[in-house]
Formats: sequence, C-alpha cells, structure tokens
Amino acid sequence: MKKVFYVMILLAIVLAACAPTPSAPAEPAEPAEAESAEAEPAEAEPTGPVEISFWNIDDNWWDEYTAKFNEEHPDINVKLEVFETEPYKTKISSAMIAGTEPCIFYQIPGPETESWLEQGKIMKLDSLLDADRFVPSARAGCSSNGDLVCLPFYLSPSYFYYNKAQFAEAGIDVQNWADPMTPTWEEFLAAGEAVKDAGYVPLAVGNADNWPGLFYYWAAQNRYGGLKEFNGAVSGTGSFTDPSFIKAGEVVQDLADRGFFPEGVNGIAGDAKYQLFIQEDASMIYMGTWMVENIKNGAAEGFEYGIFNFPSFADGDPDSQTDIMTGIDGAWVSASCPYPEAAAEYLKGFYEEKTALWFLEATGNIPSVAGVIESAKAANLDTPAILLSEAAGTAAHAYPWWDWALAPAMSEEMLSMSQGLFEKSITPEEFAERVEAVR
Repeated sequence: MKKVFYVMILLAIVLAACAPTPSAPAEPAEPAEAESAEAEPAEAEPTGPVEISFWNIDDNWWDEYTAKFNEEHPDINVKLEVFETEPYKTKISSAMIAGTEPCIFYQIPGPETESWLEQGKIMKLDSLLDADRFVPSARAGCSSNGDLVCLPFYLSPSYFYYNKAQFAEAGIDVQNWADPMTPTWEEFLAAGEAVKDAGYVPLAVGNADNWPGLFYYWAAQNRYGGLKEFNGAVSGTGSFTDPSFIKAGEVVQDLADRGFFPEGVNGIAGDAKYQLFIQEDASMIYMGTWMVENIKNGAAEGFEYGIFNFPSFADGDPDSQTDIMTGIDGAWVSASCPYPEAAAEYLKGFYEEKTALWFLEATGNIPSVAGVIESAKAANLDTPAILLSEAAGTAAHAYPWWDWALAPAMSEEMLSMSQGLFEKSITPEEFAERVEAVR
C-alpha cells in the first residue's frame, strides 16, 4: 500500500521555517511497475500562442501572476479557471475519469493523486523543473518513488487567529498563559467564556461546507492520539473507532454545548465564516495561512490579530501537544497536456526568488521555495509569513487535512456527517463507526 504522503507531510513546516538551500536529493528509487508518464512527449507544432489550461481554487494572487506571465510570454497563453473547493474535488476527479483534465491542476498530495500517478495520468516533472529549489519536506511531499510529481506551492499551518482588541476588552492576556503559543484546554475555554461574556461569538465557524468544523475534530484527535493513531487507522493496523477519535467528537460537541459556535453554524457557507472574524463579530478563527490574505483584503484599518496553536490537553498524548495541522498545496501536470514545456515555463516562474517573495508578501503564505524566509528576513519585509514560519518551528510533528489525506469514499462519508456531529444528531461513537465501516 502506498501511504507515503501521510508521513511525508511530517515536520514540513519545521523544516520550511529555517531550511537553507538543500543539498542534492538522493538518487531516485526504481520506478513502480505501473509507470506514470514521462515528461518527454513530442510537442505539437503550434500555429499561434499555445493554450495552457490551469484549474485552481485560488485567484487572489494567481490571476495577477498569470496576467504578468502571459504578457511576458506572447507565445504562451495560460487560462486560469478558479473553482470553489468542494465542487472542485468532484470536478477534477470526474475530469480524470473522463479524460477532460486540464494541462495544470491544483491538488493536495494524497491517495487520489497516487492512484492517478499509477494509472499514468500524471506527468513526472524531474526533467521539467528543478526539484532542488524547494525545501526538502515540500519536495518530499511532491515526490513519489524519488520522482518529483508536483510543484509544491506553499506550506499552510493552521492556527487560531484572535482579535487582540477583543481579548484585551475581555481581560485576556495570552502572555499569562503557561505557553503563550499553545494554551492549555482550560486556558482556551476560559478565554472563550470571557469573550462570550463580552458579547462576542468565541469561534468563527461556518460548517455549511462541512470541512471547516472538522478542523476541530482533526486537531482534537491529534492531541489525544497523535500521528501514531491516525496513521494506524489509515493503514488498517488501527481503527477510526480507537479512543482518540471518540474523544475528538466529544471535544467538538463540548464546544457546541458551551455556545462557542455562531448561531446557525451549519448554514454558514463560503467566505461568510471568514467575515465573522474579519468584521469582528467573532473573536477567534481556526484556519490555515490563507486567513492572512482574507484579513488583509477585508479587515478595517487598524485591525490587529495574534496567533496561537490548537490547545494542549493534560490527558492527551504527550508527544503530540505541539503538533501542527498543515498541508502542501501543489500543481500537477497531466500526462495529456500537449505542451508540457510551456506548462513548465509557467510553473518555473513560481520558484524564482523575486516571484516567491512577491507571493509571500501578497498572500502571507509560506512558499515552499528554499531560502525565501531567510531572504524576507534579510530584506526586513513586514509580513506575517515570518511570524507563522517561526511559530511553526516549535512543532514536534505536522499532520494533514484529513479530507485530502483519506481515500475519497472515506473522506466523503466523514464530510457528510460533519453537520450531524455539530448539531449532535450523530454521536462521536456513531461518527467513528461509520467512517471505519467505509474502509
């Protein structure tokens, strides 16, 4: 079984925070029996600018980069199409089955991409891109059997973002916590009660899309069972009914019982969950680094926020109390792409230092390009990405977003129960049993 991607994400952010330019990677392993397509097809002779299609779930920076690239490369025209996250998962899967996939597409490494690779639907990129330009952990996450199979965009650790003014109004000083970057569960609950008493919603959550609420479930499972129990459940040596999974469901429902979620949480969709925090209706939001860009684009002048990690549990797994949930967003080139060299030209621009710094400043995300954080520090750039990467340096391990890491059928079953878990129409035990039954 190929479960390499679960382990490859481990410590991704820790390495990204301080990695120098990496040394040459080890020689690639022998290719698997079912080879993916090599990046050596003869390109068709174009009669005008070659058309490259790119499917993505984000356009806040990519539209500018794409327009700039097209202007500077009159012989290539990249068409960027952007989709909402949940519909996109179905769209790209259906396209791969139907053979209507684009040249370049966004996807997070996981079982589905591994399957496409085995079927020869994804192109190997070693001859097209310079793998040494990425931090080792990101390169590993976008590799299979020693071959580079995707371009890693950025590393996205999840944190609680909190409204500094509202915390001060509620009398909360994170510096008084035992660890200002990782509060205990009791300290976190006290903060939630304090901001609620001050008239604010403690947690900005919109669970109409199912995955935002599950962030809490995944994080709580990690605190109780760590990667050991998660990887055991995924591989089949353990079970999704193991104690840490039950405890995770209990944590979610405890927060619901305390009134920490907004009214109508299961009906709040899309960007509305971000607006709860940005418009200062809610005091905290647990989200990936894309939250930085949302704040930058939507918050009022003078809005100040801080970050902290998911709380620690005294009765949890001692080895997982500083772990961070994260993922590696990547770009893949389909084997059916008629112009792989043109697609590669577009992707190469991302790992040029000036482009990576532009991406870092514009989005607040942590690029996977080696040495960029160091360059940002040397240039005295005022960007949250530096704080985020430094904070991640305290993490013992990193664990993935489950909806991308699990097999599609298991992920879909889990997502379908998210709202039931929040409204308590499904017990933690039922939730765990149904996920396990899909295996």
